[in-house]
Amino acid sequence: MDIEYHYYITYIIARRAGFSGDEAYKIAYASQYVDDNKFDYNIHGVDEIFVNAVSQTEDITKPKESLLRIYPLFHFLPGTLDEVVAHYKRYPRRDGKLHIFNTIPGNSNAKSLMETALHSSNLYRIGIATHMLADTFSHQNFVGIRDECNAMTGILVKLLPAIGHAKAKFQPDWPAHEWTDDRCIAECAHVVNKTRFLEASECIFDQYCSHTALANAEDIKMTLKAQLSEMIGEKDINNKKSKDRLARYKTSIGEEFKEYKKDTWFDEAIKFERDPMTVGTSEVQTIYSWRDQDTFRGTDWYQFQEAVRTHQNEAEKILQPTFAMSDIA
Repeated sequence: MDIEYHYYITYIIARRAGFSGDEAYKIAYASQYVDDNKFDYNIHGVDEIFVNAVSQTEDITKPKESLLRIYPLFHFLPGTLDEVVAHYKRYPRRDGKLHIFNTIPGNSNAKSLMETALHSSNLYRIGIATHMLADTFSHQNFVGIRDECNAMTGILVKLLPAIGHAKAKFQPDWPAHEWTDDRCIAECAHVVNKTRFLEASECIFDQYCSHTALANAEDIKMTLKAQLSEMIGEKDINNKKSKDRLARYKTSIGEEFKEYKKDTWFDEAIKFERDPMTVGTSEVQTIYSWRDQDTFRGTDWYQFQEAVRTHQNEAEKILQPTFAMSDIA
């Protein structure tokens, strides 16, 4: 999924599930920032240097081998072996292969991580877990490692790495797009993203409501699903009508809506300057430091980074048996 779901639709779901406007904004921002947290920085402090943990690569169609571990932890969380087998029976592949890293929609591993995040009441962790859980629906049947299970047909596709959905490019991420997953048998090959996105929305809403204890949750969920269906609209091949959809999402949220700017949290926490020792050379360096050495731990960017580490640790615990059967470091 892209910003359309991870920020806008997540914003709507969180608000309807009973989170306040400010809480919904923070959850949605954290959810989208998982994809924009692409670079590692050395942030200079008084006594030490803080190094953040990335949660995405610079180009999702060109994933880095050195960052393979982040894909199953944040974007392609696999289900249990039983879930993988059960899902295969519903969506059998032409090559008959099963893979222990297969991403299963709404799987029990993903729900467990979401429940842990909700129990913590940490909005950054909730946003990160929301991103991860949502992606299990759009990225289903792909694996977050390099494997020919991800291979698609086509001449140009052969040039792309078989990691995640790189070979399918952005097709799984567009809410109203329909496409053919030629890895599946003919009866299961046609994919309607809208159906998957609405299923993800119901799942996330239910998870949120387990935390907010929203009254009349089932009635509100049915209304929300119908409204989201209308906002996503009709089939939109190649995502040409995304601007129209974004306008509808903003209208749904109303006057309290806050635009997403990917550098807001970073700029509020961090300042930077050119290293005078490198100015005038061919390799000018940048020095990053906290805007306020006394309060940086309270900034959104710092707390998001800490939440990324916590999510990663929790996800690694859950997937430890799966990693043990692979060659991912």
